[in-house]
Amino acid sequence: MSESPGSLSRFWRELKRRKVIKAAAMYAATAYIIIEPSDIILPRLGLPDWTVTFLIILLIIGFPITLILSWIFDVTPDGVQKTERVDESATQAQSSDKKRRKLKASDLLITVLFVMVCILAYPRLFQRNQLDDIRDEKGMISVAVMPFENLTGDSLFNTWQGGLQNLMISELSNSAELQVRQYMTMSTILGQKKPINQASLSPTLAREVALNLETRTFIQGKIMKAGEKIRINAQLINSETEDIYKTYQVDGSAESDFFSLADSLAGLIRNFLEIKKLAEGFNSLQVSQRAITHDAEAFRYYIRSYDTFEKQDIPGTIEWLTKAIEADPDFIDAYVFLSFTYVASFQSQQSEEWCKRAYEKRDQAPLRGQLYLDHLHAYLYETPHEEIHYCRQLLEIDEMNTTYWLLLGDAYNKLEQYKEAITAFEKVLEINEKWGTRMRIPHLFYWMGQALYELGDYKGAKKIFDLGSSTYPGDPMMWRYQLINSLLSGDMALEEESIDRYRTISASQGQDEATILGGISGGYYFAGKYDQAEYYARQALELAPEAPYRLYHLARVLVRGEIDVEKGIELVEKAIESIPDYYGFYYIRGLGLYNQRRFEEALEVLQKAWEIRGPYDPDLMRDIRAVEEALEQQASDS
Repeated sequence: MSESPGSLSRFWRELKRRKVIKAAAMYAATAYIIIEPSDIILPRLGLPDWTVTFLIILLIIGFPITLILSWIFDVTPDGVQKTERVDESATQAQSSDKKRRKLKASDLLITVLFVMVCILAYPRLFQRNQLDDIRDEKGMISVAVMPFENLTGDSLFNTWQGGLQNLMISELSNSAELQVRQYMTMSTILGQKKPINQASLSPTLAREVALNLETRTFIQGKIMKAGEKIRINAQLINSETEDIYKTYQVDGSAESDFFSLADSLAGLIRNFLEIKKLAEGFNSLQVSQRAITHDAEAFRYYIRSYDTFEKQDIPGTIEWLTKAIEADPDFIDAYVFLSFTYVASFQSQQSEEWCKRAYEKRDQAPLRGQLYLDHLHAYLYETPHEEIHYCRQLLEIDEMNTTYWLLLGDAYNKLEQYKEAITAFEKVLEINEKWGTRMRIPHLFYWMGQALYELGDYKGAKKIFDLGSSTYPGDPMMWRYQLINSLLSGDMALEEESIDRYRTISASQGQDEATILGGISGGYYFAGKYDQAEYYARQALELAPEAPYRLYHLARVLVRGEIDVEKGIELVEKAIESIPDYYGFYYIRGLGLYNQRRFEEALEVLQKAWEIRGPYDPDLMRDIRAVEEALEQQASDS
């Protein structure tokens, strides 16, 4: 072992002597410089997309070959010669006699290559959003549409070079977000540049024209033909840097399709720019990261659904998401969010119905959309283990996806792996802080606070609920969770404050007194304080004696606390008559039968609750297993 450092040192000196390190650095820098312009130039020459990939593979293969050759051979004034081994003692004697090293031409070359790599790499590393400078001072997106280039080889299509330009200008001008230079203005500017062939502008000349028109963006396209198939290609380009924002392509089968092709192409570009502006204005990573739609109107409805969900306006959220799906029937995100919204309102059948509708479109969806649907399916029908699997896959694609960090934490909560849950929730907070955004879904604070108080970190839970209350000052649920935390920690002052704030906020939102009392009862119930929970539940039931959920709230306290199991069963059976499809009612009835040692009946009712439950419920699964064990024990005793 003692010889290892010396051996490594000799090997490193030999690498430097044979100029392997220098060759590796020069090769890597040169390869990067080759790849960067090739990525831009080769597609514009009409070469297929795989050309750049093939070039990268060749350069990767060449790297180890270069290292091997640089070890074996050396370039000298007398030509390429095999590098000879040298005596170690002689080398050390020479190095001890060396004076200050002189600069060589190769050092200058390496420095120049390093600077060029830094210049090329800087925008990719530090330019977070290449569309940041697309808007003018008034916030508008200025666009110039250049004449399309005819590459069909058929002069009959020459008339469509300006025709497509005119159609695109007309269609894009319908957008209130875009400021499009008109056809006559374009013709005037282009007409003043006599040497230019208007129908085959180079990107550099098109950029010059766009800057003359004071537009930060221009569109340049080509008309191509293969057999009877017509293809129109268009690129959205930055006028100042010539960076390509996005490339679009539409296909048709005849010259008569040009009108519809122009409409389709303009629609794709318009929607892309409008969606980008809407996402930026919404200032939310959940929306801008996830939305899979090319329809600006559908995206606008989708954004509004987040606003209403944040205010806990479930009917409004459902309405906006339904409109988004009507505008774009393939909008996977809207289906997923709608299904989750029905879960939040305890409407499991509707949630499953929308999940099924969306799942029918799975095969046509992009990979990200397929994973969204796989996760939703796991959320409704499988276990948290499958949820975690799909969340992890989505986070491998995009580790900044705050929505699926949130859902990952929720899955860990269900498995009572609270430390892992908190790690996921902290990631959500970290990402939003980094990007200067905020979480549009308040459940982050509910679930993270719950994980903290389950671990006994009551101060940490209070801090999270305080943060949630400052972020969502009109959310009464933050104070109900704060109530649970205060009861578990024994903080009587916080208990009183939580009840007072919960009452005030709920009343300001128009909730009736019975609903408010039921919510307070729920806080005591989840903290295991059944006497106080019963007190508030009875008050709520007196105010609304026929309300199913008021019956249920008192029933679950009487059954779970084993205060009056028979009365609890009676109350919940009455609630089932009014709402026969809510699993929670069957759960409490089955638990009551279990407490009465009617195990077979209990198991049947609890399995019914499981079938209609919606998302995975760890408490229900635990109680089902307890009943099964009781039946096994009863059988063995007999």
